[in-house]
Amino acid sequence: MSNPPPTPAKAAAIDGASPAPARKRRPPRRVEVSRIEVLSPAMRRITLTGAELQGFEPTAPASYLKLIFPEPGQREPTRPLPEGPRAVSMRTYTPLAVRPDVLEVDVDFVLHGEGPASGWAAQAQIGQVLYLMGPGPGYPVDASATQHLLLADDSALPAVETILAALPASARVQLLLEVISAAEERPLHSPAALTLQWLARGADHRAAGLPLEKALRSLPAIAPETKIYLACEAAAMRRIRQLLVDELGVSRGQIVGRGYWKLGVVNHPDHDYGDDA
Repeated sequence: MSNPPPTPAKAAAIDGASPAPARKRRPPRRVEVSRIEVLSPAMRRITLTGAELQGFEPTAPASYLKLIFPEPGQREPTRPLPEGPRAVSMRTYTPLAVRPDVLEVDVDFVLHGEGPASGWAAQAQIGQVLYLMGPGPGYPVDASATQHLLLADDSALPAVETILAALPASARVQLLLEVISAAEERPLHSPAALTLQWLARGADHRAAGLPLEKALRSLPAIAPETKIYLACEAAAMRRIRQLLVDELGVSRGQIVGRGYWKLGVVNHPDHDYGDDA
């Protein structure tokens, strides 16, 4: 992997100018579980609420928030200091729905059996406490685009749902969605004309991205005006990005990539865009 370009602060330091000030963290918000909904065998929708959600309003689809989970032996997490060290059990999620009028946010969890977030979601109960940080930036939908291709696995399904909801009725969207099994299939909706193909991967995470690649090769030619959102396991995202560019003739500028998780890595960074691919 090549070295990434310097950040603005580092670039300024190289040029001899004063580095840009570090972005201040938003204060953490204490929230409680108010509802739990079973969407499928491996997906739970958990509603979080609390007075500290005042002012929490994401500005774009596929935005993110960070949740801090209790450490072993804790009933609730320790409130992190704004400029203190990063919490060990902090993970990144997409706010599926935000209702500012009632101070609620819905977050969908994939129960993959590993890590503090999946373990917590599997046993979640009404009244349990988490800390929430964010929101972070998302994916600005091009309302003028008439063709969209979404390529995602189950980790990115909440982000995909927010994109689907933001598309105009004048658009057409093709969605290829990779999940563990057919038992995960459920209705998805969009104002746009939606064509959806569910792809069963199986329980072996080493097969991540293979069903997406196979289905992508069987699609008709991708028009140059098509906007593509690609979000899945990090290595698979890079393979698929290269497939789109090298074999299917897609321009790099058509693709927005997101590595939502990485095989063998406990806490993959939330800013993996695959630009090195």
